[in-house]
Amino acid sequence: MKRILLIAVLGLLAAPSIASAQRPQAKKYVKQGIERFSKGDIAGAIVEYDRAITIDPRLADAFLNRGKARRAGGDLDGAITDYETACELDPQLAVNNNDITEAYLNRGYIRSNRLDLDGALTDFDRAIKLNPNDAEAYFKRGRAFLIDGNAKFAIADFDKSISLDGHNPLVYAERGLAHQTQGRNGEAQKDFERGLKLNNDLRLMLDLHLLDLQMQIKEMRRRQAAIQKNIARLIEGNRLDAGFPHRVPAV
Repeated sequence: MKRILLIAVLGLLAAPSIASAQRPQAKKYVKQGIERFSKGDIAGAIVEYDRAITIDPRLADAFLNRGKARRAGGDLDGAITDYETACELDPQLAVNNNDITEAYLNRGYIRSNRLDLDGALTDFDRAIKLNPNDAEAYFKRGRAFLIDGNAKFAIADFDKSISLDGHNPLVYAERGLAHQTQGRNGEAQKDFERGLKLNNDLRLMLDLHLLDLQMQIKEMRRRQAAIQKNIARLIEGNRLDAGFPHRVPAV
C-alpha cells in the first residue's frame, strides 16, 4: 500500500515537469501552423494546431489560432467554439480582439438572415460585450430587433451606432423604416434623406436594401402569426379534451 502511494505521489510530482517539457513542442506546432496559415494553407495550419492541442490542451494560443483558421475556412461555429475555449484559458485574449468580435458579428448576421433571431441577438450581445464601441454591432443588432418587431430597441441601437459612426447610409435607412413603423413619418423622412445624401443620392441601392429588409419583416410576421395560431389551436384542443363545450359564437 505504501509503495502504491509513493508511486502516485511521484507521478503527481512528475506531471508538471512532463507538461513543462511538452509545452515548447506544442508552441513549435503553433508556430508552424501560423507559417502555413500565412501561406494560405488553412487545412495544413489546422493540422498543426490540432497537434499542439493534443500535446497541451491548455495552450490558449493554439485554440485562438485554430479559431482564425477555421473562420477563414468558413467554419464559423468551430471558430467560435475555439475562441471561447481560448478566452476561458486566457481571458485577456478577448480584450479588443477584432477577430473574435467579427466572428460573432458574422454568425449573428447569418442567423439574422435565416430569421434565427434569438441566436442572432445572442451573438450580437456577445460581440458588443467584447467591443462596446463597435458601430456595426449595434447596427446589426438593431436590424435583428426591427425584424423581430421591436422597433423601440431597434431605434436605440441605431442611435448608438450613429453616435459611434455617422457615415453609414444603411443605418439611417433602417432607422427611417423603424420610425415609419412607429408612425413617426417626419423622423423617417429625415433619416431617408440623410441616408440618400450619404449614399451620393444613389437611391436604388437603398431601395433594394430596404425591400430585402421589409421582406424579412413580412416573413417574420407570418411565422409569428403561425405560431400564435398553433398555440390557439393547442389551447382549444386542451379545452375539448378537458370536457369544456365548444365556444358559442356571439349573435
